[in-house]
Amino acid sequence: MTMITLKRPVEHEGKTYDTIEVDEPTVGAIEAMERAQVAGATNTGATIALLAVDTGWPEEVLRKLRTSDFEAIGAALAPFAPAPASGEAGT
Repeated sequence: MTMITLKRPVEHEGKTYDTIEVDEPTVGAIEAMERAQVAGATNTGATIALLAVDTGWPEEVLRKLRTSDFEAIGAALAPFAPAPASGEAGT
């Protein structure tokens, strides 16, 4: 598990969100991400869906994150990204 302190905390409904715990995604979070992708979400939107499930943070809060904080979260999630299936092109 990785604890990330946000460079720019987010205020939402009287609460300050200033640190986020990022861990290996749960199956439920992956399912939420896949549902978002099938519904036409961008990669960012699908990641927000995943994070909302695993962190308990409202999607509205996650959408208010600054790019640098979102990138730090993405870097913490990167080791858990699935490898491309055999025969698929990697990026």
